[in-house]
Amino acid sequence: MSIQQNFPAISPSLSLNFARSKTLDPRITFTRTSTATRVNGQGLIEVVSADTPRFDHSYDPVSGTVKSLGLLIEEQRVNSIRNNTMVGAVSGTSGTLPTYWSAITSTNGITREVIGTGTENGISYIDIKYSGTNTLGSNFYTDITFDTGTISASQGQTWTLSCYIKLISGVFSGSAFSSVPKLILYGAPSFNDNSTVNIDTITNQSLISQRFTTTKTYANATTTSASTRIGFTIATGATIDFTIRIGMPQVELSSFASSVIPTSGSTSTRTKEYPTISGTDFTDFYNPSEGTFYVRYSMKGYYATDGFNRIFEISDGGSTNRFSALLRGINDDIYEGAVWGINFNTSLITFGDFYTYIVGYKENDFQRYAIDRNGNIDSNTDTSVEVSSFIPTELNIGYEAVNDNRQLNGHISQFIYYPARLSNSQLQTLLQQ
Repeated sequence: MSIQQNFPAISPSLSLNFARSKTLDPRITFTRTSTATRVNGQGLIEVVSADTPRFDHSYDPVSGTVKSLGLLIEEQRVNSIRNNTMVGAVSGTSGTLPTYWSAITSTNGITREVIGTGTENGISYIDIKYSGTNTLGSNFYTDITFDTGTISASQGQTWTLSCYIKLISGVFSGSAFSSVPKLILYGAPSFNDNSTVNIDTITNQSLISQRFTTTKTYANATTTSASTRIGFTIATGATIDFTIRIGMPQVELSSFASSVIPTSGSTSTRTKEYPTISGTDFTDFYNPSEGTFYVRYSMKGYYATDGFNRIFEISDGGSTNRFSALLRGINDDIYEGAVWGINFNTSLITFGDFYTYIVGYKENDFQRYAIDRNGNIDSNTDTSVEVSSFIPTELNIGYEAVNDNRQLNGHISQFIYYPARLSNSQLQTLLQQ
């Protein structure tokens, strides 16, 4: 049988191609009570208003290609750095940093100067020039600190620091450094550990393509006030001369960085997102007797601390009557949660990559296919499902209706629903197209 013959003859009753259309179907109700940011079609970070969906993009600095990723759906996050839009920075001074920023040990023959401010790819930045010879007679540490106020970093919590960094001139390697430059998330001394990531690989490519991140889990105390730094150790007698561009640092209570949250004098919160189809808009496309779901998605990381990120869910608004495709807790696999009582099966994924999930249902006839991170087709068959007693009233795209909402933390590029249970061969053909 040819591939063309294997495609379904029936038309979908819902077809959402977010990556291609970059628009929201009028049947979808979308809410988010705060502003938020996205990478737009020109490769620029931009702020969108409350209740405005974000059609996000990636940028390849080598080819200059901007790629559409689809609808971005994220959980609520707080940026604890109080000023990442560079308010108060003064260009051409001997070191006037943005408000709430400070420099440590910029002495002993080494000078630091803010030589430029502005925006690149929508990213607020400052350019800082370091030059001179270390006259201390021993190694010493110099860095920039971003004021986060008081972070109640409790035992067991994981925090993430992210920052855009670009080398403007000079070099970031060689005998001048007794240790390579670091992006540092540092706790009180009683914690006895720093979380660092080397930044000696930064180049003069586009700033937007060089967002460095580091994480730290606090394990040895109850609470502390954390500090966040970019720094490096200058070797005894070494001479340095380089300029770095620093853009929009961010600190979040999470194991991974979310989209940029601008701040200008205080911490800032981006709230949760809720794309929903309900009422007659839902019942007009949904067939309670049989149907097929197809979704193309990606996830950045776990929802909050417990995972269970939703890809999609159909429900009656409660926790008892629902079918959903979701991350299995804090494991790297996808499974189904269902009123139908299906046998669970999982499919391992890699955060940040795109995957396809497809499921066909009918009374006593459930079939799911997915391609896992190794490129293998993973299937789940169940011939004892009870579909007829389940009458959902809404489709939740990328979130859960209850239990604190468990957003996708990623992108939905395409979502399709057929009002019929397609054959297994048709499901597999759609899976691999």
